[in-house]
Amino acid sequence: MRARETARTVRVEEHPQYRMWKDRLDAEREVKATQLVRRATRELSRAEWHAAWVSYKARIAAATVALPLPRWWNVFGWFRWLLRLHAPGRPG
Repeated sequence: MRARETARTVRVEEHPQYRMWKDRLDAEREVKATQLVRRATRELSRAEWHAAWVSYKARIAAATVALPLPRWWNVFGWFRWLLRLHAPGRPG
C-alpha cells in the first residue's frame, strides 16, 4: 500500500489549522466592527461637545464687556523694576 492510497483527503473547511485561522479571523473582524461602532459614537459625541463649546464661547463673548486694565497693571514696568533691584551697583 502506498501512502497516497491510505491518506484520507480532508476538505479545507474541516482542517483544524483552517478552523483555528478562521475563528481568529472572525474574532478580529468582530473586534474591528465593535471598534468602528465605538469610534463613530465617540466622534458624534465629540462633535456635539464641540458645537456646545463653540456656542458657549459665542454666548459668553456676547455677554461680557472687556474692561480696560487698571493703571497699576503694567507687567512690563514691574518686570523692569524687579530686574533693576538686582542690577550691579544697587544696594541689596
